[in-house]
Amino acid sequence: MLKNFSLLILVVFFIFIVNALSVSAKDNRCEPLFSMNCAECHELDRGCGLLGQSPKEWKELLEFMEEMGADIPEEEQALLMDCLSKPDDTIKEACKNL
Repeated sequence: MLKNFSLLILVVFFIFIVNALSVSAKDNRCEPLFSMNCAECHELDRGCGLLGQSPKEWKELLEFMEEMGADIPEEEQALLMDCLSKPDDTIKEACKNL
């Protein structure tokens, strides 16, 4: 019984660690992705004012930006839309520091 309880505690601990690492990995990608891509063409505060828009709105805006000459790699677009529609603390902090 004690062995099973110990195993259960270990599994629960492992799940929390994996979840924390995955959230941290996303947080570590969003702010640099935002800063590098958006600052290529304009001041970051323009993007900061639009944080929280829906992914559909970001998709339309990114398509417009590409028509205007922005070069955002296709593999980064989905993550960028996700990061901007649900901004994490690192992006909010970057915007606060502008």
